[in-house]
Amino acid sequence: MISEAFIPAVSSLGAVALALGVIIHFVSKKFHVEEDPMVTIINDILPGVNCGACGYPSCNQFAEVLVETKDSSMSCPAGGSDLAAKLGDTLGIEMAEPKPQIAVLMCQGDNDIARETAEYMGIQDCWAATQAFVGPKQCRYSCVGLGSCIAYCDFDAMRLENGLVVIDKDKCTGCEACIAACPTGVLVMQEKKAERYFIACNSHDKGAATKKACDAGCIACQKCVKVCEDDAIVIDNFLAKIDQEKCTACGKCIEVCPTKVNCIRLEHDLNAVKQKKAS
Repeated sequence: MISEAFIPAVSSLGAVALALGVIIHFVSKKFHVEEDPMVTIINDILPGVNCGACGYPSCNQFAEVLVETKDSSMSCPAGGSDLAAKLGDTLGIEMAEPKPQIAVLMCQGDNDIARETAEYMGIQDCWAATQAFVGPKQCRYSCVGLGSCIAYCDFDAMRLENGLVVIDKDKCTGCEACIAACPTGVLVMQEKKAERYFIACNSHDKGAATKKACDAGCIACQKCVKVCEDDAIVIDNFLAKIDQEKCTACGKCIEVCPTKVNCIRLEHDLNAVKQKKAS
């Protein structure tokens, strides 16, 4: 049986809880803000993945700002041009044409190309491996190859093959969720193009050290820089970089690259090719 001494205490607590409940009820009623029904309509149109690529933490917040401001420059990278057209029709405005982006792995150092430091037997997590030591590969800038980024991809656009992350260009929506998941910064965002040349290397070591660690590493020889007539290639901290805005995809750089496995890659995006032909 409950002691009589506890009855006043329990009664007091019950009274306080009841009073607080009543206060919360009236406060919520007084300060309740009616949501514009259009926000719900726009939110239902959006993908609902809350990836943050639009610059807002959730699709609902993106919908709230878009409905309030009707800012036609706002875009949802995950939805692409079809979604932009649908949003514009719903709101009665002309949305700007989004520039689709794709995640790109700036590395080719798979198990056959990159040199290993040691056989890694620890937790299958890229961050854990790089904290324990430099990682399973000699190049500290490379794809660690344990796939921590894959867990962050909601679109099944990433997989592991031979110690290297592979990105499915048709499934990648450019949501950027994988970028922060990589401890070496080897994943970057680039605009989707029918043809895209890029330096598939992330090493900032000097040429000799890079060459020793990986057959596909950029050695900053500057041959690509000299042959580029559009000034689209620069050397930054022992690494060549291609300016995608300036690059005309002439292909001269890939012809002069002396690396054993060419560190300059050409990728075709079939969807971008179709869009280019349609326009």
